[in-house]
Amino acid sequence: MTDRTRVRTDPGALVSGLAAKLNELEQAVSRQNERFSAVIDVGTQLSAARDVDALLRTVMDRLTGLLEAEAATLFMHDAKTNELWSRVLKGASIKELRLPVDAGIAGHVFRSGKTLLLGDAYADVRFNPDIDRQSGFRTRSIIAAPLRHVSGKVLGVLEVLHRKVDAFTADDRSLVEGVATQIAAVLDNVLLLDQLRARSDELAQRVRELDLLYGLERAASSSDQHVDLLERILQTAIDSVGAKAGSILVAEEERDSLYFRNTKGEKSDALTSVRLKTGQGIAGYVALTGQTVRVDRADDSEHYDKTIARKLGVSIGAVLCVPIPGDEGRLGSLELLNKKGGFSEADERLAVLLAGQIGRAFASRQSREEQERKARMASIGQMLAGVLHDLRTPLTVIAGYAEMMAEEPTDTARREMAQSILAQLDHVAAMQRETLAFARGEKSVLLRRVYLHVFMRELEEQLAREFEQSKAELKVVTTYTGAARFDENKMKRVILNLARNAIDAMPDGGKFTLTCEREADDVIFRAADTGNGVPEAIADRLFESFVTSGKKNGTGLGLAIVKKIVEEHGGAITFKSRPGKGTTFEARIPAGVPAD
Repeated sequence: MTDRTRVRTDPGALVSGLAAKLNELEQAVSRQNERFSAVIDVGTQLSAARDVDALLRTVMDRLTGLLEAEAATLFMHDAKTNELWSRVLKGASIKELRLPVDAGIAGHVFRSGKTLLLGDAYADVRFNPDIDRQSGFRTRSIIAAPLRHVSGKVLGVLEVLHRKVDAFTADDRSLVEGVATQIAAVLDNVLLLDQLRARSDELAQRVRELDLLYGLERAASSSDQHVDLLERILQTAIDSVGAKAGSILVAEEERDSLYFRNTKGEKSDALTSVRLKTGQGIAGYVALTGQTVRVDRADDSEHYDKTIARKLGVSIGAVLCVPIPGDEGRLGSLELLNKKGGFSEADERLAVLLAGQIGRAFASRQSREEQERKARMASIGQMLAGVLHDLRTPLTVIAGYAEMMAEEPTDTARREMAQSILAQLDHVAAMQRETLAFARGEKSVLLRRVYLHVFMRELEEQLAREFEQSKAELKVVTTYTGAARFDENKMKRVILNLARNAIDAMPDGGKFTLTCEREADDVIFRAADTGNGVPEAIADRLFESFVTSGKKNGTGLGLAIVKKIVEEHGGAITFKSRPGKGTTFEARIPAGVPAD
């Protein structure tokens, strides 16, 4: 009875207790609403983020404030090193943490993909106290949640810490998981954006490389100066990768060494006289083995030879050296030096491309030199053949007079024959000078007064000997017998070359007519034959060097020399030809003297 009375008579205590419980419940609801609002706010901020790292630091500050946590870390997974690294680190004295994915609480959460709530970390065997020793923070309570994207992929771990035991509740765990999900969604987009940006940078780098190669290809196709092209490639390499110096080294097989073909940078001029033994130093090793060397310090390479740097008094830092490929092995090496911060993989790729350009430049130059050498040899051979062909007539005359002298009884006759031989030898010497002058591109004519009746008579005697062994008929018509100023020997050469061409054009016989006349202030020599005419295939190139219609002994020099001699006299030579009817050449030169 008494107890019942006590219960009934104490309603105030009951009401007070209910009010306290209600107040506690209201506070819990308020905290939950605050946390729910915080999660929504965090998600809104993250979805609109531009500076993600700055926002992540803000989110971590907000999260630690709501949980009254003392430290927090946002770990991201580094796929290259397979480590977890601290993208955001709050409440520690160190700037960055890195740990293997199989170490500590964060490693376990990352691998398992499940959240852990620990009241006392040191009581859990999975806890790694080394991090506390590095950071100076004494960890007790931990909430570690995976950064799991909706796809199921774990990107990292969100970890909050407290020095007190059992400082976090299940509600705290839910809050951390909610924030971790929001962060994971944003980081997945950030990673995708980073990948796209990296891909864009890579494509931009490739476009840049293609632009460089295109420019060098154009330079290679338009430049005849091999050294200038190599200088341009070396300068391009240095500028593109940010090096301070560079060299192109070329192997000399006959001397078993490498020499510095092109150099740029500090004291580079002193390297032009330096030779490296095969395999000596980094450049020698690369040229010998074909292996690329890329080091941040020259001393890091076992192949580095300090001799040259010490001799020149220069300091060598970062080194990038790639082989220069050739058709039959390696031609040498491209060496780039002293880039601040060291050379990257992209630098190495570009250097390899440019080394290939150097190799192609060498191959192109060697091919061009070989073609030029063959062309020079062919030209020399053709010119010699032409000279020997032109020597036949004077040598025949000399031989004939020599035989006659042996049988001639009188001194007077022998002296006359000797004079004829000397005249022919002078003609041979003149031919030699003319041929050399033509080969050198020189212009020299000896103008003197010549009487055409004498000139044409002597010319007819020489032509007669030329036509003795042919089936063709010779006819000489001189309508102008007065004087003119020209180089007598060279103009004889013109007529003799035209006559020999006519003989070759009439193997079965025909008629060759040479006329000399005056027209106003010009003297005109016409050489007409009744041969087969000039082939259309060479008609527009007839006076070019080494153009021939396929004659057995043809050199293609005769008409080129004819044109040169006539033009040296200030004249011109033309021709008319009809297939099967013959050809007429007209050489017109200034008379140089008034008409008689």
